[in-house]
Amino acid sequence: MNILFVRLSYIGDILHATAAARWIKEQYPAAKLHWIVTPSMAELLENNPYVDVIIPWQRDLYEAHSKKLHLRTMWKMWWELRDQLQPYHFDIAVDVQGRLITGLVLLASEAPIRLGLGGTKELNWLFTNYKSKDRKSHVITQYLEVAQLLSMALGGAIQERELSLNGVVSETTMDLFLTKEERMTAVDAIATALPESEKKRIGLVLGSSWATKEWPQYKWLELMELLQGNAQFICFGGPKEAEEHAEQMEYIERSRLEVYNRLGTTTLREMAALMDCCDIIVACDTGALHIALALGKPVVALFGPTDPKLWGPLDGRFRIIVNDNMDCLGCRKRKCPKGEPYCMTRIDAATVKAAIVELLDKGE
Repeated sequence: MNILFVRLSYIGDILHATAAARWIKEQYPAAKLHWIVTPSMAELLENNPYVDVIIPWQRDLYEAHSKKLHLRTMWKMWWELRDQLQPYHFDIAVDVQGRLITGLVLLASEAPIRLGLGGTKELNWLFTNYKSKDRKSHVITQYLEVAQLLSMALGGAIQERELSLNGVVSETTMDLFLTKEERMTAVDAIATALPESEKKRIGLVLGSSWATKEWPQYKWLELMELLQGNAQFICFGGPKEAEEHAEQMEYIERSRLEVYNRLGTTTLREMAALMDCCDIIVACDTGALHIALALGKPVVALFGPTDPKLWGPLDGRFRIIVNDNMDCLGCRKRKCPKGEPYCMTRIDAATVKAAIVELLDKGE
C-alpha cells in the first residue's frame, strides 16, 4: 500500500504532523509512506523511520507564481508534479494542510482514497473524499484525526499500541531524529566556543516569523543578565534575527556574559543538534520552539497572538507564559491594532527566569 502524506510547510506544522505519520506507520507497518514537502523543510524528515520516501516539491515557487497569476507556469508545474508522482501508484493520499495547493497535490497523486481536514477553505474540500470533523483541538490532534480516517476508508479497526518505535508512549509526541555524528559535531562546536563550566546551558530563540510574536530585544538581554551568574547561553535564529540583533550581540559579546552566537549560521539540523546540547530552551511561538519540543527538551514558551491550546506544547517538560492581563490573546494578527503587541512586550523577564529555574530545579 503506497501512501502520499501531504504537509508541505512550515517548520512547526511539519513537526506537528510527524505524530500522524508515525500513527499511520504503526497501524499499517507494511505500508510505504511518502512525504511530499518543500525542499527547504526536507531535512526535518531525514532519518525518520516512519517516513519511507521524502518527495521534495517547489511549493514556494508555485505559490509565487500563483500570487502573480502566472497560470501557464502553474499549469506546467502541476503537470510536472503529476508526472513525478504517477510512478508511485498511490493508493491513499493524506492531506493535513488543507489548502488549495495541497488539494491540487492530492489531485496530481491520482490516489482513489484521499483524506483531509474538514471545514477547510480555498476549495480544498473538493479534493478529499474522507474528512475529519474537529477543527477546535490542538493541531497535532487534528492531524491525527485525519490519519485515523484510514480505518474508516479501509474498513478496519484501529489497533491499540502503547509504544512507538522510539519508545514514546504519547501518540501526540513529535519526532525529529538526529544522528550521532550531528550530535558530536555540536558538542565539539560548543566546547570550542564556550568555556568548560558547570553552569546550565540555556538556548534562546531570538525571534519569530511574525513581529507580533516576538519578545523585545531588551527583554532577552535583561533575561541573560538575570541569569548570567548561573548560565551559559546559545542564541538561535535565522538571517533576519542576525541582522536585527547585530548591535545587541556586539554589546553582549563584549560583556561578561558567556554567549555562543549562532544567529543566521546554522541549518535546521545543525540548530537542532546544538539545542540538544542545551539544558533548556526559551522561545516564542516559532519553528525552533517545536524543534526543541520534538527533541524532548524542557522549554519555556512565550505566547501572545497565537493560542497555545492550538499550537503550544502538549508533551514533555514545559512552561507556557502568557500576559493574562490582555483580553485579545490569540488574536492571530500579524500587525497589532494597539500599535504595540503588549501581549508579548509586557511579559516580564523575571517571570521567564522563574519558569526556567523552576523547570531546571525540579527536573520534572
